[in-house]
Amino acid sequence: MPSVTFTDPELAHAGLTENEAKKQGIAYRLGKIPMAAALRTRTLDETGGFMKVLIAPDDRILGFTAIGPGTGELLPVIQLAMSANLPYTAVHNLILTHPTLSEGFINLFNTVPNKHA
Repeated sequence: MPSVTFTDPELAHAGLTENEAKKQGIAYRLGKIPMAAALRTRTLDETGGFMKVLIAPDDRILGFTAIGPGTGELLPVIQLAMSANLPYTAVHNLILTHPTLSEGFINLFNTVPNKHA
């Protein structure tokens, strides 16, 4: 169940947390960036926070958590990818408008470790 806590800064979440994945024995790769890597935060002068994503071995998004300005606006893209069982690369490979918070997805997904052969 996706959720947003409208505090300052916002806390947005969808899917599994790291603790839930570990408790359930679900394998994942973790990508994480500071919110400052989403260039829109610099134009807003609100660079605190982070984004992180859990990626399944088959490249589906298992979970997403972000804290920072406007992070609730990021959830629909993640929810769509998750509900359609799309690989994270479907979002990563989009041409995203600059500078927007969603542009941070490119930097976030760049931090996901490669699959082990």
